[in-house]
Amino acid sequence: MIVMKFGGTSNQDAAAMRNVIRIVKSHLARKPLVVISAIARATNELEQVARIAAAGREGEANAILDRLIIRHKGIAHDLVASRDRVQALENILDEAYASLQRLVQGLSIVRELTPRMTDAICCYGERLSSAIVAAGLAEHDVPSVWVDAKEFMTTNDRFGSATPLMDIVTDRLNTRVAPLVRDGKTPVTQGFIGVTLDGAYTTMGRESSDFSASIIGAAMRAELVQIWTDVDGILTADPTVVKGTRVVQEMSFDEAFELSWFGAKVLHPNTMLPLLEQQIPLEIRNSRNSDAGGTRVLPEKDVSPQPAPLKSITFLKGLTVFTVRPLKRFDRYLVWDGVFSTLSRLGLQADMSVTSEYSLAFAVKGLKDPESLVRELAEFGTVHTQRNAASITLVGEGIRTDPTFVTRVFHALADTPVSMITFGASKLSLTVVLEDERVAAAVNLLHEGFFS
Repeated sequence: MIVMKFGGTSNQDAAAMRNVIRIVKSHLARKPLVVISAIARATNELEQVARIAAAGREGEANAILDRLIIRHKGIAHDLVASRDRVQALENILDEAYASLQRLVQGLSIVRELTPRMTDAICCYGERLSSAIVAAGLAEHDVPSVWVDAKEFMTTNDRFGSATPLMDIVTDRLNTRVAPLVRDGKTPVTQGFIGVTLDGAYTTMGRESSDFSASIIGAAMRAELVQIWTDVDGILTADPTVVKGTRVVQEMSFDEAFELSWFGAKVLHPNTMLPLLEQQIPLEIRNSRNSDAGGTRVLPEKDVSPQPAPLKSITFLKGLTVFTVRPLKRFDRYLVWDGVFSTLSRLGLQADMSVTSEYSLAFAVKGLKDPESLVRELAEFGTVHTQRNAASITLVGEGIRTDPTFVTRVFHALADTPVSMITFGASKLSLTVVLEDERVAAAVNLLHEGFFS
């Protein structure tokens, strides 16, 4: 059995969904379970509906809903010819529209948008798109079964970033879904969403459908998880920044995790974790170029040796770098403990950090109010901030064993001011921090130095 996950651009309209159906049919011998994301832009529009409704603009929110439901109905009519199936989809869409209108009405009265209410609205994107794909598969003689994620994807109640309860998820998947696969059926379900123990819909964070697929794959001991997206695989760099990028044919779980953690958008950072535990391979494939081999993410022992030390370069913008210098040189461990305890208390995470004898520097991404953190840290010493910073991370299993690697990095960046370097804590990555306006040029210099 394999798990096949298709992202929003892979099912953005009827033509794209027909392509999804073609790809699924070509893998029927491997007993696929299909995970579907919302159609392109749907989740953004549902979030917009929630915000506008909470601002009291009920009519404007309903107008966006009208357009969204009409778009889904257009796809359904274009994809499915059977009158009975079209009518069934019309009923599903009308019921969803009525439910969403009730949520909008309640929000416009209460004027308070909670994470729970946001999830209650946003969950409809995946539910509707997956229902249409399931009907489309049935239209093409695939014995598909639509399965609502609420039947198995049980999570905690941390709305917006819920965590699956794996023991329950595993039990329910093997009770409800595994028999369908054994009977030759093709289950079609949703990514991104789950449900609490008391039945409230949750979401597991933006772009988390990959994570959903890996959870399902790990729980059902799949032989393979495929992520079908709009690029040919993991590339040597971001193709919107660097020309002449190449597909990385194989990569270890650890390499892929580091890349996603430090900015690569092709995978959700948590995707590898369930698969790593079960040693289940992952493929990243292009639904628009299905003949391309893509990238295989494997346990380290199964990755073919490569002469080049570097696999890929990624970057992350929107960082603020904090440097804390103690006013008095007392026990530095107390300073470090105080700084990181403060970050933990505030729910913040240092994406990278370096220390000198007494000073400590670290970077935090997505911080809207750096000055509030400066005030918190002032009790430990003088605090300096660097705004509009970015990191560039070079990832590869061979970088620690290649004696020329660091020299080549510094040579490529010889004329680029760098404010921070982290190397050593991870055996497979080196990160530099610089001004974000210099990122594009620096990434191109590094890519040219290693991949030309």
